[in-house]
Amino acid sequence: MRIVIVGAGIAGLTLATALARTGARTVLLDQSTEAQPVGAGLQLSPNAARPLRRLGLDKALESVAVRPEGQDILRWDDGTLVHSTPMGAEYERHYGVPLYTLLRSDLHRILRDSAPSGSVRRGRYVTSILESSDGVTLRCSDGQEITGDVAIGADGIHSMIRGMLNTEQHGFANRVLYRGLLPIERVPEFAAEPRVRIWMGTDAHFSCYPVSGGTRLSFNASVPADIDHPESWSSQGRISDLKRAFDGWSPEVHTVISAAEWIGTWILGDREPVRNWHRGRIALMGDAAHPMLPFFAQGANQAVEDAIVLASCLRTATAFTVDQALAQYAALRRERTQRIHSLSRDLTYSLSESGADPDQYEAIITRTEHAKSDWVYGYDVDTATGSRQ
Repeated sequence: MRIVIVGAGIAGLTLATALARTGARTVLLDQSTEAQPVGAGLQLSPNAARPLRRLGLDKALESVAVRPEGQDILRWDDGTLVHSTPMGAEYERHYGVPLYTLLRSDLHRILRDSAPSGSVRRGRYVTSILESSDGVTLRCSDGQEITGDVAIGADGIHSMIRGMLNTEQHGFANRVLYRGLLPIERVPEFAAEPRVRIWMGTDAHFSCYPVSGGTRLSFNASVPADIDHPESWSSQGRISDLKRAFDGWSPEVHTVISAAEWIGTWILGDREPVRNWHRGRIALMGDAAHPMLPFFAQGANQAVEDAIVLASCLRTATAFTVDQALAQYAALRRERTQRIHSLSRDLTYSLSESGADPDQYEAIITRTEHAKSDWVYGYDVDTATGSRQ
């Protein structure tokens, strides 16, 4: 079969890599003319690290990622330790694989290099899809047409293909997310032991962790938005704005902010998961199907899970059984991603309740860690699908 994937992000590239192991032919259409480097970090949790290692990407991951030894929750004002969770060897012992922290751009590059050679076609903006009894035809803005047996929408939160299958209202999370990056040598106090550090305050939080093999520090900061905006967007951020937003916070927070070499700003959109995951020969995955707020750190991880499950369902499909394979994929993914979407949203609004007592955050974090634990981190997509890529 020939599978056309719209979007060459983490979801689409993981799917192409997994499908290549099954012998399927893939082509990825991406509207950008070149790979877009994104300086933000992410946490690759065991539920996604496990299948990526099975795809043979373990050495590539180890070359750029960091294995944090633990996660510390700290008070916003004086940095007092509130809660600590062991990670590192403890996670590897319990889950069989570690939790990694790394740059999104590094993960994207690893997946791009592992995808079939020549499969990514850039500068291709898909404007429509025509579905027939024997295939799909995707028309691009330049008039080019690409045909295949299946079309997969991995085109992110602003997905065009989602709009073909669903009519839903977007929302606004009323949050601004700052992300930044700096050489770790500028903050040597954070270089001694790799850890995820989170400072919690009323209606705001600040977190950081090492990336790039421990040579850089990535940080995230969330504050209330002071504007009403209908959908997510990003732009260049300013150190002065971030300092003002975190005025009075721990000196360690301001040390990190002052050392930043890059800051980006995101207004967070808040969408419901889609009702219709597929129709006929067309299906959705990743943010196109279940855009998630970032506070549960599962967006990229769920995209990887989607890709492995979808590749497994398509492995034995024929041009005549595509609809059943996509229905099976949707059935396997819908309930889990809806639950994780809800947990992420609940955590977002729990942390942003105006007037919340920072002393209560330990209970919130403990509850969140319990929700993650085995149900999220221990999930094995191969067990769920009864297969091994």
